[in-house]
Amino acid sequence: MNVSYRWLGEYCDLKLSPDDLAGLLPDLGLEIESVNEVGGDSVFALEIAANRPDLLSIIGVAREVAAATGVELKIPETKLQCGGEDIADLTSVALDAPDLCIRYTARLISGAKVAPSPTWLRERLESVGLRPVNNIVDITNFVLMETGQPLHAFDFGRFRGGKIVVRRARPNEPITVIDGTTHKLTSEMLVIADAEHPTAVAGVMGGSDTEIADQTTDVLLESALFLPASIRRTARALGLSSDSSYRFERGVDPKGLDWGSERAAAMIVELAGGQVAEGTIDVGQPAPAEHAVTLRPGRTGRILGVAVPADKQRALLEGLGFSVIAESPDEFEFSVPTFRQDVRREIDLIEEVARAYGYGNIPQESRMPVRAVPVQKVDAVAGRAREVCTSMGYSEARTSSFISAELAARFKHWSARPTLIRNPVNREEPALRTSLIPLLLRTKRTHLNRGTLQSAVFELSRIYEVAPTKPRERTCLGLLDDAGFRSLRGALDTLFARLGLSEPVEYSGYGDANLAAEGSAKLTLGGRHLGVAGVITQGLAAAFDIKDTPAVAE
Repeated sequence: MNVSYRWLGEYCDLKLSPDDLAGLLPDLGLEIESVNEVGGDSVFALEIAANRPDLLSIIGVAREVAAATGVELKIPETKLQCGGEDIADLTSVALDAPDLCIRYTARLISGAKVAPSPTWLRERLESVGLRPVNNIVDITNFVLMETGQPLHAFDFGRFRGGKIVVRRARPNEPITVIDGTTHKLTSEMLVIADAEHPTAVAGVMGGSDTEIADQTTDVLLESALFLPASIRRTARALGLSSDSSYRFERGVDPKGLDWGSERAAAMIVELAGGQVAEGTIDVGQPAPAEHAVTLRPGRTGRILGVAVPADKQRALLEGLGFSVIAESPDEFEFSVPTFRQDVRREIDLIEEVARAYGYGNIPQESRMPVRAVPVQKVDAVAGRAREVCTSMGYSEARTSSFISAELAARFKHWSARPTLIRNPVNREEPALRTSLIPLLLRTKRTHLNRGTLQSAVFELSRIYEVAPTKPRERTCLGLLDDAGFRSLRGALDTLFARLGLSEPVEYSGYGDANLAAEGSAKLTLGGRHLGVAGVITQGLAAAFDIKDTPAVAE
């Protein structure tokens, strides 16, 4: 977005030099890409965020500068005089694609005289990189840059049937646009048409058949609101881009249609003569109502780290176009203008206060405090267990927390029954795992499928026990060893020794449907159930399609 220093000064009293303005704009969140001298004027090339389409206008930038410097924003007064016939007797608009065109308005100016624009208007456009064409086209471009509202002027005398149709294009329907290129359209693209053919690719570029020419006398002035996604898709598909499409893609102010149209119509009468027909054609949805957001001034200070007085916050936000609709000692309720649809929450208002107050005025701590956080014992033990297991040749596995209800119910050494999920991701696995052992056996089955006959794996993760309100989590260590129970017990003894247990682990007889009575044990530590270890039964091995019977522990 190019912003002329002189042009900007028409909307607010710039008490800053161009250099001072260059220092202020970044503090307001307006990054400067470059500053260029054009005809003795300083032109700022600004990088505008996609969520701030209101800044794609000179008035939008002026509003920010005025609020930050405490001066009044001066919006030009528009005095439009209409006369003659009613526009409804001269033309009509049929909105056949309301899903792509949210609102469409039109004015009709008759008896205008196309001519070169006055010097001041040409200089304004040239300063921001636009090429002057003629007074009618230049006015629409001027208002576009001034207000951010795209407009289009048609030669109404070249409209067949004398009416406007806003519709989807027909498949492969051709149109030649004002840059001289011809395109074939699709049914997903929106066009502005007369009774027979398209006269513009809506929101993107006008057609050459109805462009303003020297012989034009009757001007149809369009001001509309199109669906941003539709304009974006059409512009990309056709390889066309314009200042209008750039703004439509990002969203324009729904309440800016009327003022932009009135502003342009008044300028056309002033610079090109003619008479504006009575009334405006207006079809589609009405402009949305402004929504409200509450601000607590005290919270602003806590967030920013600097105390900004409540009345100062109010003044800054009012300068940006927000208005107070209710207030109490502790909070304000602000009405959010329609050109600021990005503001939805209190934190958004706080950000606005920060920008207008100036990021440079918010103190910054020069030191970053660093505090060492001691490692929790559970984390130290888990880390040490992983180190020991991997040093003994075990590979760590990561498995799913979900399992079939049958397998979950089969393992009862921690929980009597499994916890079932009401809406499981996989209907075949609706239970939370009650043990790591079945998941390790599934890992072995995967290894076998890939040609690895011997497995030594471990997993350190959570299992879930039934509890009255929500499942109780227990962190477990599971191991699987194809070398047999003696190898597994040696690994367990090494693990316990390396963890530095204060009491010995006791092994006692154990056996169930999963672990064979011979070569299995229950582990206790200080009289408390520590776990189980042993060789799996043939039945469990068959359930996983495993021929041998590895040793497991948990």
